This record gives sequence, structure tokens and C-alpha cells, in this order.
Amino acid sequence: MSFRFGVVGAAVFALVLGGCASTGNGPAEGPALQEFSEEDLPQWMQDLPEGQPPEDNDLTDEATLLLFQAQTASGERAEGFYREALETAQQGIQANPGNAQHYFQAGEALLALGDLRGAGEMFDRAEEIYPRYVIETEFRREEAWFEAFNRGAELAQAGDRQAALPHFEDAHAIYQRRPEAMLNIAEIYAAEGRLDEAADLYGQSIDVILSPEAAEMDPELRDNWGDFLELARFNKAQIYFQLERYADAAEVYAAIVEEDPENLMAISNLAVAYVASGQEERAREVYDQLLTRPDLSARDLFSIAIGLYQSNEFSQAAEIFRQVWERVPQHREALFNYTQSLYLADEFAELVTAADALIEADPHNETAYRFAAQALVQEGREHEAVEKMEAMEALPYFVDGLELVPVDGGYAVVGMVITNAASAGETVRLRFHVVDVDGNEVGTTEAEVTLPDQGVGQEFQANLSTDQTAFGFSYQVL
Repeated sequence: MSFRFGVVGAAVFALVLGGCASTGNGPAEGPALQEFSEEDLPQWMQDLPEGQPPEDNDLTDEATLLLFQAQTASGERAEGFYREALETAQQGIQANPGNAQHYFQAGEALLALGDLRGAGEMFDRAEEIYPRYVIETEFRREEAWFEAFNRGAELAQAGDRQAALPHFEDAHAIYQRRPEAMLNIAEIYAAEGRLDEAADLYGQSIDVILSPEAAEMDPELRDNWGDFLELARFNKAQIYFQLERYADAAEVYAAIVEEDPENLMAISNLAVAYVASGQEERAREVYDQLLTRPDLSARDLFSIAIGLYQSNEFSQAAEIFRQVWERVPQHREALFNYTQSLYLADEFAELVTAADALIEADPHNETAYRFAAQALVQEGREHEAVEKMEAMEALPYFVDGLELVPVDGGYAVVGMVITNAASAGETVRLRFHVVDVDGNEVGTTEAEVTLPDQGVGQEFQANLSTDQTAFGFSYQVL
């Protein structure tokens, strides 16, 4: 017997992958060029190891002259000098691959030629040999990052994310000490189904935001990055769920909860991740802690009940589903799940009453009658059980698979009508009342179904346009 989730059943997916705007993709303000003394440098730069200092030779001298000539020229002439400087630097790399200056000069030429990815690779190699080259490359990298990022941001804001992507990728290739490009690339990759790459980039952005270098940055910038941190973590965890890497998702949520013990969404999602990864005991501990909170909404309780159900804690799941139903009597799914949880918990005395309530709320639900009949048999009331089954068999049709799902512009109630005792060709009209988490009506929608042959089901979808947030629904037969 399947367990059907309501609209917030998969609460771990409540956070859809964020849009570009939330990652700060507006045109960014670039750094101002200035001179630094050793004491002015951030501590992480001062702490860099010496490595192998660069050496001058005929090829570095030649490349230096060509780079100077390029900077004082323009147009094709400047480009020609940069290409000659690149060739000279490449000769130096081949002749003396341990001299960081050749890589640095190659990076400068490539950067001027617009090859940010190639420049990034050359600067990386120069810094590997001589880490203190970062003092010279940092500004060059960040300035190029701003230019590439802002080009991408303009295209993204105009709605052309595919055209924006290579600019964001260029920005990321040249500079990895800012998270904004990483977040935008990750969001686009995730939309394209490149989930492993997206998860990796979200991870990189988290590492940048939490890095010691970031701690020394401008306080206002750090505050903005703090907003990005939760976005990156939640989206990374969501991707892990899509990849069925549930234990990894649990680690991400655990990190959020450790830093923010009051984050209800993270706590709930942590419990769901524990269940999905087979860590039922840990999940139960989290649920027990959650249930002590006085601030839980009906939506929170519904998500907790689903987690308890998935942990095979049917009796406690039934109790929480009952609480949801009592708070929002129009939530048909809460009542259905309450009834089914009682059935699986073998709590038949309470199931008799719950199944009758479900039949009243969902009078064409075949499963509700079967729950009622089974409970009556277990309670020694076989005669009444037979009556329930006869009433079920007399129904003209069954309504099955009801679910409230989000769609563009609002919500839809989907389900199926199955012909039972009625004749094919008859018409069924159902009206659905959709409510919010406080039980207030969001709107109504109707479905009209022509019955197919006996025993055959006809699917339907009843759409509701609204900008309000729905929680559940009830229905009536017209």
C-alpha cells in the first residue's frame, strides 16, 4: 500500500535551486589600484612561504621589453607585441620550467589577449613555484574577474544565461577568491543537469566564504557573503539528494545546524537526510528534539510526520498527522496519512474512527473503506465490516491518487477517477478547495471527468492560479 505525500512531503526540496539574482550577479564594483607596503598586506599574504624566487635571464628581459612595448602601443600593434611576449615566455618555460617568471610573463600576455583561462593556468604555475607572486597577481586576477563577471551579469539579467555562462566561467578561471561567479555557474550547471559539477562549485564557494582570507576582507562584503553561504549549502544538499548521496546531504545540513541551531528548515531537512541515508536512530533523535519546539507550524509538523513514517515510527507518525488534521481539517492528505499510519501501527480501535472520518471527507476513496473494514474485523465487528465492503462495491466510481502539486502560476490537484458501478460515458464533477497552512481558503478549482469503461481509470488535473502558498485541500462531489 503506497504512502502518498502532500504538497510539502519532500520538504528537503523546498528550496528550489536559487536564481542568479540571489547570488549577487549584478555588475560588481572593481578594486582600486594602489601601492602596498609589506605591512599593508593582509596577514595571509604576509604568511606566504618564499618558494623559489624568480630569476632574470635573456628571455625574461626580452619578454619584459615586449610587454612594455605592448602597453605603450594600441590596436593590432599592441596585440602583436603581446603575442611575441607570449612566445618568448613559452620559450623560457621550455628552457627553464623551474623559473616562475616565465609563467608570470606568459600569464600577463594571455590576460592582455583576453585568454583568462590560459592566464589563470600560467599564474597558478608561477604561484606554485614562487607563492609570493600572489602579491603581484592578486590585483590582476581580481580586476579581470570583475570585467568578466560583469559581462556575464549583464547577459544573465537580460535573460540570456547561456550567453552569460562562458563569462562566468572565465571569471572563475582567472580568480577563485570570490564566490559570486561560482554560485552563478553552479546554478546554471544544475539547471542543465550537470549535477556533480554544480555540487563541486557550491562546495568551492562555501570554502571561499569560510576561508581565512575572507575573514580579512571588507566587513560589508563579508555580510553579503554570509547571505550566499546558506544558499550555497542548501543548494549543495539538494543536489546531493538528486544524486542520492543522502549521507553527504546530511553532513551539509549538520554543518548548518551546528552554526545555526534555530534553523528549523535545516533541522527538518537533516532528519529527512538521515532517514534517506538509513540513519534512523539519528533521525529519531532529531525528530524528538524538533517536537519539543513550541513554534512548529502545521507544515513543519506534516514534514516531521513524514520523516517518522519513513523511519517506520508509524504510531508517532499517526499522532503528528492527527495534530496536523486537527489544525487544518481541510487537509485531506493529513487525514489519509493519519489513517494509513494507524493501519500500519495495528492501532485498530482508533483506526475505526479515523477511517470513518476519511470516508466522510473522501467518500469515493476505495482504500478508506478497506481501512475501515479491516479495523472492524480486528475489533470483532465482522458484520459492520461486511457492510463497509458492500458500500464500497456500490460506489459508482473511485477517486484515487489525489495530490496537490505546484505548477507554473499556482497549483494543480491531480488524480484519477476509476469507473466502478457506473456506466461508461457518465460525467463526474469534483470541486477542490485549496487552503493555506492556517486553513484559510486560497481558492477553488474544478475537474470534470467522463467515466471510461468499468475498471479503467481516467486521469485529471485541476489547475488553480494563485500567488499564495498552498498547503492542502479538500473536495466535494458536484
